[in-house]
Amino acid sequence: MDVLCVGMLTTDIFAHPVDYARIADDSTVLDKIEILSGGDAMNVALVLSKLGCGAGFCGMVGDDMFGRYVKDVLRAHGVDARGLKTALNAATSAVIVLVDRNGQRVFLYSAGANDLFSYGDIDESLIAEARHVHIGGTFAMPGMDEGGSLKLLMKAKDLGKNTSMDVTWDPSGRWLKTVEPCFPYLDLFMPSELEAVKITGLSEPERIGEFLLEKKVGTAVIKLGERGSYTASGTECFYQDAFEVAAIDTTGAGDCFVGGYLSRYSDGASPRECARFATAVSAHCVGSIGATAGVPDRETVERFLSMKRLR
Repeated sequence: MDVLCVGMLTTDIFAHPVDYARIADDSTVLDKIEILSGGDAMNVALVLSKLGCGAGFCGMVGDDMFGRYVKDVLRAHGVDARGLKTALNAATSAVIVLVDRNGQRVFLYSAGANDLFSYGDIDESLIAEARHVHIGGTFAMPGMDEGGSLKLLMKAKDLGKNTSMDVTWDPSGRWLKTVEPCFPYLDLFMPSELEAVKITGLSEPERIGEFLLEKKVGTAVIKLGERGSYTASGTECFYQDAFEVAAIDTTGAGDCFVGGYLSRYSDGASPRECARFATAVSAHCVGSIGATAGVPDRETVERFLSMKRLR
């Protein structure tokens, strides 16, 4: 197993295209409503598998239709789902995703079993099998946020594993208090710009990077949306521009960036190589409806990068 992804999963119900100004009307006709998979950790696992990496997943579903759907998706993509647990007293997490004609989206989230998932649900033998442990969905998993993620990272480092973390929005407003204990155990910390601003209290990517390095994060990778990303490590700091593509749906773009980055990181690639490849994966993501539906295989991403170099 190259990467064990631990954390958040959802079943995403997409409605598009939505005119937010008319949402209060009695009835609105849409082009399509469809069910797809989602969630920070599950998205990364699917992206890794699509790119040819051995991916595992640990998380929790309910004993319901959506839970069975999630299991089928993981199985279909060849993700090792031995770490998927089933809660008998909670539903599988679900999200209604409203996507407008510009590809921007609004989420309506029901936490369900994500709220119950904790470190006690993780089989430590799976940590031992993986070369890298990634946590996705921090701030949306109370059982992990209250010490579980720290235990997992400490265990992973004790076993000599590489580690990484991505976060989501923190409705509790605790931000730094929740993640700061984890920083010394993270080789990679990969928040979005908005999340990084809330965590650090700083607004410029360069200063955010400096702050995180001072807190003992190995490498900080700040996702800047359509502006690309900013990387700060002990050896170099740099911006990676985004590729110019037509965006149909931006859902999952950040998770696809993380998955693309980890796929090259596991190869031992440099930070610049990782960031460039991750940006190309994210560019494919926004071309389709769904968090991971637009992600192709690794060869297609490499061809895309070759064409971009030629131009």
